[in-house]
Amino acid sequence: MIDDGRRRFLFGFASLCIIGPAACAPPPKRPPSNRRLEAPSAFDMLESEFHAAINGARAREGMIALSRDAQIDNVARGHSRDMAHRRYLSHVNPEGENPVARLQRAGRKNFTLVGENVGLTSRPQPVQEIVNGWLTSPVHRENLLGSAFNTTGIGVASALDGTLYFTQLYLTRPR
Repeated sequence: MIDDGRRRFLFGFASLCIIGPAACAPPPKRPPSNRRLEAPSAFDMLESEFHAAINGARAREGMIALSRDAQIDNVARGHSRDMAHRRYLSHVNPEGENPVARLQRAGRKNFTLVGENVGLTSRPQPVQEIVNGWLTSPVHRENLLGSAFNTTGIGVASALDGTLYFTQLYLTRPR
């Protein structure tokens, strides 16, 4: 028996294929771009707002701002999308892959330290909800305010029910 959420997804997908079969075809291959690894995220503005809020919290504590890296954003987005799609919340995916393994699989190897925070919310002020939640959690706060970190990647994705999944990677890169 198919649950209600899966039935709605399958009906929507089938409707899309009936209405516009070209939309169901795989996208055409594009040459790689050095500017960005994937199309702009539907959540670019939310991710930017989140980055500003994180750096604001760090500034209030006298910490350096984290520079954002588009390639690390793509790794974070991939993890958020996976969690939203498969409905789990963890630093380790069901196949056992952790943040370091995800970064290495994406070809990112120029770091000496990695941290990660993940969270989810369906509340109306998602950035405020996640940042405040992480600041009140000792383990999440340690990553968010980590003095060794100088680079970040942020990814937000939505589950079918609208729940937002956040992933923030924290890296130390040689200066």
